[in-house]
Formats: sequence, C-alpha cells, structure tokens
Amino acid sequence: MKNCITIPSVLQSILSLEEVKSIVQMIGYEDKARKFTVYDLLQYWCTAAHQQWEGYRAGVDCAHSCGLIQVHYS
Repeated sequence: MKNCITIPSVLQSILSLEEVKSIVQMIGYEDKARKFTVYDLLQYWCTAAHQQWEGYRAGVDCAHSCGLIQVHYS
C-alpha cells in the first residue's frame, strides 16, 4: 500500500493542481464533471500504469486504497 500512495505524491511534486488548471484553461478545455477533474484523471492514469491495472473496473476496486477518490464504474 505504501508503494501505491507515493504515485499521487510524485505526480503532485512534478505537476501541481494549479499548473494543470492553468494548462487546461490555456487550451480552452472546460471540466464538465463536478466530482472528477482532469487532475483526478491524470492521477488515475499514473497509478494505473504503475500498478498495471487490468482495466478500469479493476482499478475502481483498488483506487481508494491507493489514495485516489472513489468512483463508480457504472
């Protein structure tokens, strides 16, 4: 579990939330989701790559234990 929690921390040290918001605003993208942002998606992708999740549904079960927000796969 400790290995898992470090991935979002590493991402935060490389690319902060403010930087992501700035980039998103610069390219003109607008987040439509209320609870799941571009930054959350980046965290999921990084964790999925590191943990080698088999797919989205497998990741949903592991996400919360990795320090990510809990989502539903429906």
